[in-house]
Amino acid sequence: MIWLTGGQVYDVENGSFRRADVAIKDQRIDAFVPEAKPAEGDEVIDATGLYLLPGLIDCHVHIVMPAEEPDPVKAAGRSDAAVALYAAKAAERTLLGGVTAARDCGGWNYVEMAVRDAIEQGLVIGPRLFLAGRLLSITTGGVDYYPGMYEVANSPDEVRRAARKQLANGADFIKVMATGAMLSPENEDSRAIQFTLEELKAAVEIGRDNFKPVAAHAHACRGIANAVEAGVDSIEHGTFADEAVLRRMAEKGVFVVPTCCAFYSMMRDNRVMSDMPNHLRDRLIENNDTHIAAMRRAHELGVPIAMGTDAGTPGNHHGGNADEVVVMVKEVGLSPEESLYAATMNPARLLRQEKNLGSLEPGKFADIIGCRANPLDDITEVTRLALVMKGGTVYKSDSRQI
Repeated sequence: MIWLTGGQVYDVENGSFRRADVAIKDQRIDAFVPEAKPAEGDEVIDATGLYLLPGLIDCHVHIVMPAEEPDPVKAAGRSDAAVALYAAKAAERTLLGGVTAARDCGGWNYVEMAVRDAIEQGLVIGPRLFLAGRLLSITTGGVDYYPGMYEVANSPDEVRRAARKQLANGADFIKVMATGAMLSPENEDSRAIQFTLEELKAAVEIGRDNFKPVAAHAHACRGIANAVEAGVDSIEHGTFADEAVLRRMAEKGVFVVPTCCAFYSMMRDNRVMSDMPNHLRDRLIENNDTHIAAMRRAHELGVPIAMGTDAGTPGNHHGGNADEVVVMVKEVGLSPEESLYAATMNPARLLRQEKNLGSLEPGKFADIIGCRANPLDDITEVTRLALVMKGGTVYKSDSRQI
């Protein structure tokens, strides 16, 4: 038995802390007690003074992408071996940043599958990874930017074949491109429709047949509407969503994964800002206010929000994922309690892992992070962690506390 003692334990449903000691057995939370009574041989971890929360869950990362590179096309020629080595280090930084589970929304020639296996075997450290494999896309210039990430399909039948290929390679969900991208060649427009409604329905059909969720990259409003009608589980980004489509998402319970911090992280990285191609920088700057306004309205209308960062985009560094929790409060208008829910329980629901993840409850994995001060008073505390535990194993601790 492992005991985590002296801490304040967060209840995500009530949005409050309570004093309790945590008993951990076989990687899972066994019980909460007022005062631990360890037996001989038990391990005791002193968390006195810490505010203990569920590990964060990031529903949109790209661990294969080097956030240090201002121009994504310059990373296109990397060998699979180089990509795998980078991804393993990115996974480590992600975990140490407090993200104990992550949904990777586009890998690179399936090397991320090997990274996931290595994490599960204890060869490297990282979060629990839920992988899409390659993302499904029409023929587009974006393939030149991300040749190891795109699986091209240009009809419903080709979409079905491509989706089945990802699942055969070990994908946990299917990612589709409903619209163009922001971080793409100059001749690709994020407002343009890519997959048709029929093609999106084909992807959802394969997902449902195989009990797998479907995520849709979608900036353009009509592309969002198509994806929602097709039956996807989540909209990634949602930049140009209007009132009507947001109401439809709220009605159907379709998640939005905002990835708002990608812009703010980029703005803080002076080298990325100076060296990024002009058309990429201009797109992000010109559309940020629109994106934030759409996400504020999504929140007001009750669209379920699941944390996602797009970590791996230029300047959006692996390990800095908790910035999204802060942006959700300071820019999108969530309360600290709502932002923490969007970073824990809602992502667990989106991943269909709510029995294992998302809250601190007996029977769930002991994925626990600790802040030195109450994050409900200052949400930026989640970016300064004193403790990171996954499955009862401590990966980061503050020597003044632990």
